[in-house]
Amino acid sequence: MAVTVAIRFPLGRFHATPWDRSVNEGAVEWPPSPWRLLRAIIATWYTRWPDLPPPTVDDLLGALATPPAYWTPRTRHCHTRHYLPDPGHQKGERGNTDLTLDPFLSIGREDELLVRWEADLTESQRAILGKLLELMPYLGRADSVCEARLMEQDPEPDDRWWRPGSGEEAVRLLAPVAPVRRQILEMSTVEVRKARRTIPPETTWLSYKKPVEPVTTPAAPRAVPKVEAIRLAVVSRAPVKATHGILLADEVHRQAARRIPAGRAGDLFGRGGAATDHRHAHWIPLADGPHRGATVQSLVIWVPQGLAPDEVTAILSITQVTGQRHGHGDRDGYEFKGLPPARLLLEAAGGVAHVAPELYAATPARRWRSLTPYLPVRHRKRESLDEYLANDVRTELAYRGLEPASVTRLSPEDGLPDRWARDFRRYRMSEHLGKARSGIGLQLEFATAQTGPILLGQLSHFGYGIFVPERE
Repeated sequence: MAVTVAIRFPLGRFHATPWDRSVNEGAVEWPPSPWRLLRAIIATWYTRWPDLPPPTVDDLLGALATPPAYWTPRTRHCHTRHYLPDPGHQKGERGNTDLTLDPFLSIGREDELLVRWEADLTESQRAILGKLLELMPYLGRADSVCEARLMEQDPEPDDRWWRPGSGEEAVRLLAPVAPVRRQILEMSTVEVRKARRTIPPETTWLSYKKPVEPVTTPAAPRAVPKVEAIRLAVVSRAPVKATHGILLADEVHRQAARRIPAGRAGDLFGRGGAATDHRHAHWIPLADGPHRGATVQSLVIWVPQGLAPDEVTAILSITQVTGQRHGHGDRDGYEFKGLPPARLLLEAAGGVAHVAPELYAATPARRWRSLTPYLPVRHRKRESLDEYLANDVRTELAYRGLEPASVTRLSPEDGLPDRWARDFRRYRMSEHLGKARSGIGLQLEFATAQTGPILLGQLSHFGYGIFVPERE
């Protein structure tokens, strides 16, 4: 016959210093020694069930005199460090402190330690042991909160269990010598030292052989998925207006170009946008709404082809932007009006549908509306404005693998540029006002519903030509 106890540590920690070791050695007794287990049963009896007759406890201890076998879950050695004041320490002053270690084992909160005795217990003894285990508050130091139970089925030990025996890798555990006497188990450490003994009387050291670890084949390393989009919060005392969002996009683009490795810069920043289906990086300022006076709240970096981990790191290292440019030699510096000093804080990273839901239709939509002005690419020939815009948009959609769409001007009474687009700065930092593109607000209607994102036209990689889905 056998009796098996399962012990769980819900805090995920086990603290217990071996008998012959100092706490500052960083050692942890594992598995718990037979001496510690039987003393825990006695302590539980004293504090939680004092009405139980002593002879009954003595008989139970005698039945558990045989050294047990252990099955242990996976653990990890850890410790914390504490500097405690010594007698020379003065309050409010530094120094005169002693380093004290607090070693412990980290254990899975749901993992169980199994302890099996080859013991023939009566039904009454099994019931008493089960109740004592249920009442046991901790095992080892008081920090080691435990939940113990008596198992109904006794697992058969195999080579993965700790058993008494010699071997190259073994641990010493303190155990009482049969017949077990409760008076010996109740001796305190001070009493043992006063008796000038290194271990309690009627005890011995048992060598437990370390179990055979199962051979496991390491799993193949998983490929790190590429990040499709990064969203950065724009925090500044003076707001960055949506009409000047291109300054923010251009500045972050400039800083990123200095940080990305040269070998990847061409693919990320684009060479011949149409030839690459515009799958290089988009630097998209997102405002708090389409209303006049809207301000930029976030900057989304969207790269359909994906960002490698080192590229993500390089972009996240950009934490501050400013429109201030320092002069060279005797020349004074220059400040781009519309780009106040701002901090960039990471908001999200991952797929564009989750990072920038404003640009993505969770429910595919047929109608899409300009969030920022569309800047035509082609030169206008002998054609009406509507024909010109329809042909230009059709070409832009084809570059991106999207189907044609019918094009409607949001302000049919306006020309090119329309009054809405005139408020926007439509040229980059390195360009002058004469390079400003014409812009206009449009509505697109597709034959089949689209999910997006849809960014078209000139400077579409810097926040222009953004279309958002319309609810039908």
